[in-house]
Amino acid sequence: MNKYKKLIGNSVIFAIGNLGSKLMQFVMVPLYSFALSTKEFGQTDIITTMVSLLCPIVSLEIFDAVFRFAMDKENNVKRVFSSGIAVTTLAAIFTLALGTLFEFSSFLKEYHIFLSAVLLICTIFYSLISNFARAIGYSKMFAIAGMINTFFMVVMNIILLVYLRIGVSGYVLSMIIGQATAILFLLTIKEIHLSFNISFIDVQLTKKMLVYSLPLIPNAFSWWLNSSSDRLFITLMVGAGANGIYAMANKIPNALNTLTTIFFQSWQISAVEEYDNKDAKLFISNVFNFFMYILLCCSILILAIVRPLFKVVIAPGYFSAWQITYIVLWSLIYSSLSGVLGTLYTATKKTAPILITTIYGALINLLASLVLIHFIGIFGAALANVISFLLY
Repeated sequence: MNKYKKLIGNSVIFAIGNLGSKLMQFVMVPLYSFALSTKEFGQTDIITTMVSLLCPIVSLEIFDAVFRFAMDKENNVKRVFSSGIAVTTLAAIFTLALGTLFEFSSFLKEYHIFLSAVLLICTIFYSLISNFARAIGYSKMFAIAGMINTFFMVVMNIILLVYLRIGVSGYVLSMIIGQATAILFLLTIKEIHLSFNISFIDVQLTKKMLVYSLPLIPNAFSWWLNSSSDRLFITLMVGAGANGIYAMANKIPNALNTLTTIFFQSWQISAVEEYDNKDAKLFISNVFNFFMYILLCCSILILAIVRPLFKVVIAPGYFSAWQITYIVLWSLIYSSLSGVLGTLYTATKKTAPILITTIYGALINLLASLVLIHFIGIFGAALANVISFLLY
């Protein structure tokens, strides 16, 4: 019974942080629809999509390794953290150099490459430090950091988009400031900022961590193909304005994604701690069934309110997006169920098998997107996600 209480307790903590953060983001949806044109909103979506793609590639997924290895009692958490920081720092230097180089490319100018590179750097450091905080038991601080991140992002969005009206660059700057502030908050925790020291960097431990994390890179890329590549296909095949509509269609269904994020953050901890126990199979089965029930109930609720909600709070130019949300919901359901099962590989440190099924789903998504977007536009992108995650 204690393991269920701990899972619920951690979920409540993460829910407080995530729900507060997501509520503020939800409130910002009308602001985005009025402050940004469909083209500008499409551009911001491409930037955040590309950052999510590059984050695991540039960082070598070391933040996932830091989380998993810091939870092992036989490992020195200071050596785990310091080794992770060393890899991330090298990645940040590489990213900054490339961002500076490509900033002067006229083809990519409207996507603010240097600012996007800084956002990527903030993202990989925030991912590493927040995962470490979660692994060593600072779940409350992890949740508060998420709220701080979103609060400052919202405040800066209002200042930069509404008052200064600097469009896409203001949106990216808001995200940078939000994550940077959350990083500084986490570093005020004594055990975290004192955990790093150059002398703690362990080459052998770093190699073991990379053996764990490297198979997750192609897996993350394949997962990105499944969930986010449709933005690029829509932009290239239909246009940035259409991608703005598609991005808005994902905003309200992402409330479901918030639910799964809350659960995953807690489930990862419980799965690692309980996997070797004798009643692990029963525990996993019970949790999976309960999660699926809640997921379907929330989906029905979103389906009931999405059209009137779009009519009331979203700018008229985005109203047609409500029609796509029904399909988007199905893809979120299937991807969430896949994520729950995939967490079990984290518990066993066997990350390589995940790769095969993820690549399989990604290839299906790639082919389905190219064909379906050509014939039915942005509806085809959403439908391709449903097909790939169902087969995954």
